[in-house]
Amino acid sequence: MVDYDAALGYLGSLGKYQAAQVAMIWLIVFPGNFHMLSMPFIGARVSHHCAIPESQAAGLQPEDACVLNYSLPWTYDQTTETFSPSSCLRYDVSVYELGNLSCPLMRDTTENRTEKPCDAGWLYDRQQYKSSIFMEFDLVCENQALNNLAQAMYMLGVLIGSIGFGQLSDIIGRKKTMFLAIFVQVVFGVATIFAPNYAAFVIFRLIVGGGVLGAFLSGFVIVTELVGADKRTLVGTLLQAAFSTANIALAGIAYAVRDWRTLQLVVSVPNIAMLFFWWFVGESPRWLLSKDRDEEAEAIVRKAAKMNGVTIPEEVYSTKVQRAEKEPVDEKRYSAIDLVRTPNMAKMSVVVFLNWLVVTMVFYGLALNTSSLAGDDYLNFFISGAVDIVAYFIAVFAIEYFGRRKPHVSLMLIGGIACIITPFLAPPFLAQNLNAISVTTSMIGKFGITSAFTIIYIWTVEMYPTVVRNVGIGASSMWARVGGIISPFVQLSDQAWGPLPYLIFGALSVVAGLAALLLPETLGVPLPDTLEEGENFGK
Repeated sequence: MVDYDAALGYLGSLGKYQAAQVAMIWLIVFPGNFHMLSMPFIGARVSHHCAIPESQAAGLQPEDACVLNYSLPWTYDQTTETFSPSSCLRYDVSVYELGNLSCPLMRDTTENRTEKPCDAGWLYDRQQYKSSIFMEFDLVCENQALNNLAQAMYMLGVLIGSIGFGQLSDIIGRKKTMFLAIFVQVVFGVATIFAPNYAAFVIFRLIVGGGVLGAFLSGFVIVTELVGADKRTLVGTLLQAAFSTANIALAGIAYAVRDWRTLQLVVSVPNIAMLFFWWFVGESPRWLLSKDRDEEAEAIVRKAAKMNGVTIPEEVYSTKVQRAEKEPVDEKRYSAIDLVRTPNMAKMSVVVFLNWLVVTMVFYGLALNTSSLAGDDYLNFFISGAVDIVAYFIAVFAIEYFGRRKPHVSLMLIGGIACIITPFLAPPFLAQNLNAISVTTSMIGKFGITSAFTIIYIWTVEMYPTVVRNVGIGASSMWARVGGIISPFVQLSDQAWGPLPYLIFGALSVVAGLAALLLPETLGVPLPDTLEEGENFGK
């Protein structure tokens, strides 16, 4: 069988063949990120009030100021010094009353009249967004939490996909799993366009979420198994950067397309083209070798050698070294229980899980909550993606020079403190013309959290001993998905007090960052292999 590690000595850690494969897989996983990020636009919340059907019967326009002043309860906000109509209540008015109004009519915030729910539906402000599921499915008043539930269910799909497709890639291969996941995205992404109701929309989105992560994880494994060990961090970071690049692109797409069904179509169609890469992407040679498919692995290595313009000695292709001789096989099966069985490992695991949960929760909370910031929604979304790309590569640079612990803790604290102060640098706490300050601090928070997200992944791989490394990453990823599911519900706390989501995100980031001080530094340290070494690691 071919010795792939020996072959890399001739191919190079990142030769032409590997670079071409990485580029194609980057393109393949790129469109899926649109689904991950599109909820701020397809579920856009807009101002609204009860419809007044009696106004049309009286020969008046629905948005007639006189009608609204008389038909809706109005409240006065002393902080912002503005009036606003009730979103969920209206007065019980008759056609006769509206037909005989003496206009203009001043708003009365103290009048004691009979109120009732919006029994005739709602009128929405469609100046910025022509439609969204918020408007189409009336996710308002007692149903307002359903908008956040839709994103939470999507993240549940991501969790299911990470488990299901992750196991499938070990069984049928990385390539087949990746393209199956892309096919799932195509079918259910298009099906979402035709969702007749909220329940169908949520179910389709849940399945799409599974497909998005299934494609990403399979692609991530291919590129990291294809290159040399010294290039794995680079190619892994490049693949993660596809998320932020999609963030930037989606800002422009959503600006041009203001109808949610059309937007869903636009972000789903590119995946169809990705299916045609099937004939150009190769399977992971390491997976093929693990399944005794030596001839297929050898064919890929020969193809890579030809493309890279190198000659690999025949003995590399015909090595007689048996797998059992190359590394001792530990017959014991390990589980997540082994991560917390001993005191030091348990302490490390709790802190690692906390950091994965918090960093994911805050990352998606900030990424999907840019519309709550002062200023233009689309510009804020664009800046958010641009900040992420810088953050990824700053993180990679920082950990090579300063280790893992100091940069991670520092960036979590920076991100957390920025989140805490952001809402107090926007109206009504500061004047409208100072909006740029709150946007800047929010993006500093996003920068810190995104960099920490990159570091915790690499750090976790190095902390866990070899025998439970995959189990540790899997368990950490599970907690990350839990954070993604919780995040939309944290955003709901703004109904109690506007700054509360940012305060929660910020406080948890600070707590998780300080807790990470308990974790061992791994830069330049021999990594543990056994559970015993893992228990003694960092003591």
